[in-house]
Amino acid sequence: MSNVSNYFRWVRTIGLISLMGAAFGLIQAQKPDPAAMASQYAATAKQNAQLMRQYTWQMRTELTLKGEPKPAQLYQMRFDADGKPQKTLISAPVEQDKKRGIRGRIRENKIEEFKDWAGELSELVKDYLAPTPGTMMDFYSKAAYAHAPDGSVQVSSTNFLNKGDKATFWLDPNTQIPIRFTFETVLDKDAVSGQVDFAQVAGGPQYASRVTINVPSKEVTSKIENFNYQKQ
Repeated sequence: MSNVSNYFRWVRTIGLISLMGAAFGLIQAQKPDPAAMASQYAATAKQNAQLMRQYTWQMRTELTLKGEPKPAQLYQMRFDADGKPQKTLISAPVEQDKKRGIRGRIRENKIEEFKDWAGELSELVKDYLAPTPGTMMDFYSKAAYAHAPDGSVQVSSTNFLNKGDKATFWLDPNTQIPIRFTFETVLDKDAVSGQVDFAQVAGGPQYASRVTINVPSKEVTSKIENFNYQKQ
């Protein structure tokens, strides 16, 4: 599963999820105004995206299949002068173990089938990591709020994007900044779960420091880590 390009969609998601903090205080007193929240989302997302363009960082991606870790890939990440995302592979490319004959063709077919499935999984994950303002407005209206054992504010609801799924956000009660986000859903009858851990550059943007996706039935785990943020 290739998730390198997904990160740039998560940049705007940070701004959207940051609304959770602002909404928490409002919901305690009155139902938040969807239009006001959408306006705040746009401003917050734009600000975070602009801050992100000032930085370079590194991304590490790793896939584990049937208990076997595949070689990790390390990328240098940045935005160019036009605001377009750029990535450069800085780790050694993975060597392909090619087999000839019937066994080789069978293996190639299985690899292609896996790539197709991984593509579908990638699109599903994108949807959960970049929800629309409308999706979040619906989430606010039905979410349950509680104080988590670690002291954070836990906000959760079902039917986030798909029937029967579940999404949960954890907020720092002091700063109202999102700490992490998890979701549980299904892809072709396979259970899929994901967790995003957030961090913030000192004086800079918020970002997804770690993203982990699990599909137990297929014994697949995908992990992405973003780190070493440096101002350009």
